[in-house]
Amino acid sequence: MRRSPILERETTAKVVAERLREEIQSGILAPGTRLRQNDIAGRFRVSTTPVREAFAQLQAEGLIRVDPHRGAVVFHPTVSDLIQAYEIREVLESLAVRLATPNVTREIGRSLFDVIDRMDRTTDPRRWLRLNDGFHLQLYACADRPQLSMLITNLRDASAPYIHMFVSSTKPGDQSSAEHRQILDACLAGDVAAAQNAVQIHLRHASRELEQYLGREAEAETTGRTSRSPQGRRANGPNRQPRVVSSQ
Repeated sequence: MRRSPILERETTAKVVAERLREEIQSGILAPGTRLRQNDIAGRFRVSTTPVREAFAQLQAEGLIRVDPHRGAVVFHPTVSDLIQAYEIREVLESLAVRLATPNVTREIGRSLFDVIDRMDRTTDPRRWLRLNDGFHLQLYACADRPQLSMLITNLRDASAPYIHMFVSSTKPGDQSSAEHRQILDACLAGDVAAAQNAVQIHLRHASRELEQYLGREAEAETTGRTSRSPQGRRANGPNRQPRVVSSQ
């Protein structure tokens, strides 16, 4: 029996959205990248209709923005966006770990400790991100609250592009690993308050690191624009190094 055109279109839109989502989260499509419907349709060999529907889905997830003049653009996070996302995540993930803690068995704990070990060993940012998400989402699944897990997943997906930007330049070190172990140790001990506190500390630390990273990136971008401007070139001269002012 042949599938209906509507079902085929919906399935195609879902596949296109999944592929673009993966490329955005992994950094292949960098923040600020313009997504042209015709180019995407040609690349995936589909019509523009499912591409337009995929764009709508990704916009709802916060991964792209649709600008009236530029069209669809990969979301470029600001420090304000980051802070808001982590504030919401802290509330939801603290609730999730509170509900999950009584259900974290020794078997689940062994599985999650293995995930942490693999995170410590990998040097691939994409793999680290997948393992990091796997650790948190597997833990929160113990809460047995599918809607809560879905909200957390969507927020984590929206955060993924700038987390990838960060881990690609600076691999998370021993502190991140220690924080994951503290969360899991508290859950296995049945200490709900300690588990919630460990999650909050972990998210606040990640938020501060990302906030500092985005601030440095924004400053570097501004400096680059200034040096490329006609005024900047005149001030520095065609072959002259930028002027350095020593502090007094």
